[in-house]
Amino acid sequence: MEYNHVEHGDVLVSGNLLNSFVDLHRSQLELSGVPQLFYPTLFDKLKKQIFDAGDYFGITEVENDEGETVQRRVCVTSEHNLLKDDPSMIFLIDHAYTYRINNIRNELEQLPDLVERLSRLMLISSDEENKINAIIEHMWKFNHTYTLATNEGNAEDREPYWYIRDEFGSAIEHSDQANVRLVPFLSMIDGQMYTLLWLIKDIKCNESVTVDYVCGIHDEVIRRAKLVPWTEDDLSGDIDYQQTEPNEQYFNTGRENESLPSSDNYPRIDLTKLNRTINVYTDIELVRNHLIDKRFQLVEDLSQADIIFTRKHFKDFKNLCENTQQFINQYPFENVINIKDLLAVICRRTSLPIDNETLQSYPLWLPTTFNLTYELPKFISYFQHREQKNLDNHWIVKPFNLARSIDTHVTKNLNAIIRLAESGPKIVCKYIDKPLLFDREDSGLVKFDIRYIVLLRSLEPLKVYVYKKFWLRFANKPYSLDNNYDDYQVHFTVMNYRYAQNLKKITCEEFIPLFDKQQQHHHLKWSDVQENIFSMIHQVFERAILKKPPCGMLSCHRSRAMYAIDLMLDKNGQPYLLEMNFMPDIERACLYYPTFMDDIFCTLFLDESNSNVIDISSK
Repeated sequence: MEYNHVEHGDVLVSGNLLNSFVDLHRSQLELSGVPQLFYPTLFDKLKKQIFDAGDYFGITEVENDEGETVQRRVCVTSEHNLLKDDPSMIFLIDHAYTYRINNIRNELEQLPDLVERLSRLMLISSDEENKINAIIEHMWKFNHTYTLATNEGNAEDREPYWYIRDEFGSAIEHSDQANVRLVPFLSMIDGQMYTLLWLIKDIKCNESVTVDYVCGIHDEVIRRAKLVPWTEDDLSGDIDYQQTEPNEQYFNTGRENESLPSSDNYPRIDLTKLNRTINVYTDIELVRNHLIDKRFQLVEDLSQADIIFTRKHFKDFKNLCENTQQFINQYPFENVINIKDLLAVICRRTSLPIDNETLQSYPLWLPTTFNLTYELPKFISYFQHREQKNLDNHWIVKPFNLARSIDTHVTKNLNAIIRLAESGPKIVCKYIDKPLLFDREDSGLVKFDIRYIVLLRSLEPLKVYVYKKFWLRFANKPYSLDNNYDDYQVHFTVMNYRYAQNLKKITCEEFIPLFDKQQQHHHLKWSDVQENIFSMIHQVFERAILKKPPCGMLSCHRSRAMYAIDLMLDKNGQPYLLEMNFMPDIERACLYYPTFMDDIFCTLFLDESNSNVIDISSK
């Protein structure tokens, strides 16, 4: 629709200016479902900064016997009924506070006036001793989220913003039969974020204004689960927490399938019999700089390569196997181990169900994990069962596909976990609340995690190896569950990208004797712990090939792969798998161990034994 000269009541808008506004905001307007009849009024109000909701609506308060406000609601105060087809019935709502979750405590500590405003908005008692803690506990009933991806190359840009609407917007209550819509909207006129309110039903004078807090969710069980922060519903009585594996369609969601060879009869290749230097094509600078074995040479033309070693996702296995003589550093459908929610699914295969008495999940080496998209009701039921048994209920919420602990949060607040899922696809894992700790001479007892480089030479038969050298990451501050969960330096170990000034560096050769000495009182020896780690890694690959694609990995004679496995230990030395990564950061490996890249290539592509590589195929 194009506008020439538009007049709606008091709104008179130049058609050219309005068309420019619509073009600039079209994707937002259409994705948010803003009806076109509101465009002229919206443009006028944004341009002139007209906040006129108070001319039509008012906030009413409900008090208890002590005269304290316990509830607020918004009602129509206009003398006339409000009509959804009236083009002036769209309004701007301001935001009281916008923030990123990891920053909220520090910001509130510096903004006492904001603390008071949010306390009043959330109906937190004036007698509350620690209002900041109370705000962080209660804010999930008021929080909303958006993400502004301004630079696709910067992972931090994908971390969501959260915001709390002003007193008017925060007082609008939920109803399944809502009469208004509320959506966030970024105005390019002034670069500010607002919430838009428009009518979807006619509203009578004195009638309450309501919005559907879970708009767009139609499944009744999912709706019930997502509304728990406001309804405080108990799902433990009628929602089964036992997990079942999703269907094949789930594994295909949001991905482009690989093309596969029509049969397994494509030619086998033995690179050791080429009688010439092996050509390697790579787009990875560390490979280019550190592959020094003279049996390999780098080529710039991909078609001339015997080995393609790339960080780009490869899909055309059919052409690779049937029309070339090349190897690739990836396996078909390896996403089942590289994406966090799918990894949890394949690791549970062949395992016992959750024990109904102890609520222990299996396998022991996989933290209890739920997908917050399709397993949310099951998770809430499980959480509430743990609560009833007075079991620890600390959890860690992680995005499916972000690394470096971005948008990852530790909490025991059920409402927080439910709402965090709104900022993007997430899993929730039982937090290892009693981890094995390392005594840092400069900090005390801190958390640490371990990274192994795993080499997959073959799936059928299973030939899997672990690089002998492993890598360690340490928290900066002493571990405690009494601390604030938003203290990154207590609960997280990835310090390369923030707080790097306190980063502890220690090689595995230095770590092992320190570990054995520090864990004498636990009767733990590193050699025994490592055997359990290797057994765990072996089981992951065993389970990854129990089902055919897309539910499992596919054997391919032209595939080789390198993965990183991150894990932690509990106080008893039990390893817990955290995640697996395709094409991990190998800078430290190349820096500390000059033969690292040669060892990797010789193991994967020449089938050579190596003192730096451990065969765990039969664990």
